[in-house]
Amino acid sequence: MTDEGAPRVVTRAATGRRRPASLRAGMWGLAVAITDLTPPGVRYGYVQPLARRLLQQPLGTLAAVEGAAFASSGHEATSRRTDLRCGLVADHLDVGGVGRVVEMLTEGLRSTGIEPVVVCPTDGSRTAHLRALGHEVVLAPDARSAHKALEGAHLDVVQLHSAPAHLVSAALGTGAPVVPVLHNTEIHYARPQWQATAELFERADAVIAVSEIVRRFHQARVPAASGEKIVVVPNGAMSIPTATADVRTRAREGLAALLGTSLTDDVVLVCLARYDSQKNIAGTVASFLDAIDGCDFPIRLVVAGDPSDWLEYRRADAIRRAHQHADRVHLLGNSDAATLLAAADAFLLNSFFEGWPLATTEAVAAGLPVIVSDTGGAVELVARAVDSSVLIGNASGPATSVSDRAARAARRQATRQRNGAELRAAVMAVAAACSSGAASGPSGLSPDDSYDEMVHGHARVIRAARQGTASSPGQRFDPRRLS
Repeated sequence: MTDEGAPRVVTRAATGRRRPASLRAGMWGLAVAITDLTPPGVRYGYVQPLARRLLQQPLGTLAAVEGAAFASSGHEATSRRTDLRCGLVADHLDVGGVGRVVEMLTEGLRSTGIEPVVVCPTDGSRTAHLRALGHEVVLAPDARSAHKALEGAHLDVVQLHSAPAHLVSAALGTGAPVVPVLHNTEIHYARPQWQATAELFERADAVIAVSEIVRRFHQARVPAASGEKIVVVPNGAMSIPTATADVRTRAREGLAALLGTSLTDDVVLVCLARYDSQKNIAGTVASFLDAIDGCDFPIRLVVAGDPSDWLEYRRADAIRRAHQHADRVHLLGNSDAATLLAAADAFLLNSFFEGWPLATTEAVAAGLPVIVSDTGGAVELVARAVDSSVLIGNASGPATSVSDRAARAARRQATRQRNGAELRAAVMAVAAACSSGAASGPSGLSPDDSYDEMVHGHARVIRAARQGTASSPGQRFDPRRLS
């Protein structure tokens, strides 16, 4: 999909070609730095949409291969009678890990006797998948349709998964118990958003955080009484039970064909993440390329995700092109996650902040060794991953005190981040273990039970909220401040 054929031997001509590429990388870095000076509302509401219109380009994508698919641990979800209807109210499901969590909860909650009803603004591949499984999906793109849909759904409890303001307002208007689910450390929130969050928590019957770091982050910013409502239910992941040797071979062959190269002897690290300031793709590419300098066995990095920030994609690509090992990094678009994990030898995620990274959870469930920066859920995930997995420091500082300012400063330092040496050492250690056969590809370990734990954890909180007393509808709340 790109110029993957840069020679391994450094010649004068190659050095000359890399000089303009280095200049371009510096220019994209400057564009990122200027963008980061704008307020978050401007950055995400105006700059990124404009960059998408101006900079987007077709990206290669890896399609699913037969047998590579996530699967639950065998719930017969349709066979159990349900006695409670819970709305799972969210934003667009096809973007990011939140949509995948909503999808997994929808597939699992029936096994606990809870009938899920998905409410979101627009259709997409995940809503189509859920409808095909027989689940109820309601589209509500505006305030009028949202109030009508939620009133007509006759919900006993409503969960809010990073829902847009018009759906939050409609959910509160039903009078049903409300359970916000906190998926991230909201480092971009200003005072109005935190005030609105505190008011929402006051109205809520319970609040779920996906990790202990997310719980503590919010508790430090809302009144103590509201913070006490927060309970932790970690994200889980379905495993890939059919990722046999044949499936892995087909996945590797499909990836090799897409990349236009042989992967026979290569150690393949996969990073499933959006091209976004949060995910630190530019810094990851720079540190990875430094790591493989002088390595005596071939290592590749394959990044795959949606370019929600095209400046981040262009900067990462420019950093890649400026390096003598440019052909060892591949930047793909949204691809089939199960197929990529089946083809991979290890997983890498070097984010500035996370709530509980779902892609890493899926890699752990698949039995891959993981390299992950210290963010929400990272300590717990590395503890239950295979032995060669590594937790590295966060490039923006301690995970418990991450801020927009610290992330922006680390982003400006993409080519020389504070955790660069740790990441380089981790890449070499994990790749050496994979190359020696100590760890390579989905391991076929005993089935991961994190998906069941997540589903039952949410079910317990939903039922507890249903049994409690709903907050007074007379309390004032302006959900627009959450936007």
